[in-house]
Amino acid sequence: MGLALVMHRSLEGPAVFEMLNKALEVARREKRVTEERSIRILIAQMHVAKGELEEALKKFQGLVSDNPRDFRPYLCQGIIYSLLGRNEAAAEQFETYQSLVPDEFPQRIFLDDVVLEAKTKPR
Repeated sequence: MGLALVMHRSLEGPAVFEMLNKALEVARREKRVTEERSIRILIAQMHVAKGELEEALKKFQGLVSDNPRDFRPYLCQGIIYSLLGRNEAAAEQFETYQSLVPDEFPQRIFLDDVVLEAKTKPR
């Protein structure tokens, strides 16, 4: 995400999406499922960075439809719903995230702190 975020911040937003969409095409063509999913998540996150929260939600909802066992889209949707002040929807997403994220996931403590802050920070 680092390069994409730097490009976005330096006002190269359209170039970011072009780069990511090309990478997505390659991943699909080469049937690299893990990379394809990661790129789709990154595209959705870039919509968040641009303030396009509803578009990001659509992307994350599509990811959930494709693989409801992946905890990452639930976490991201929870954060977006929190940003939108939709606390009940956020709580549902965070609950699903917490039920799916493995205890041994290396960044679990950090992500749990993010969830806690999203739940408690006033909007």
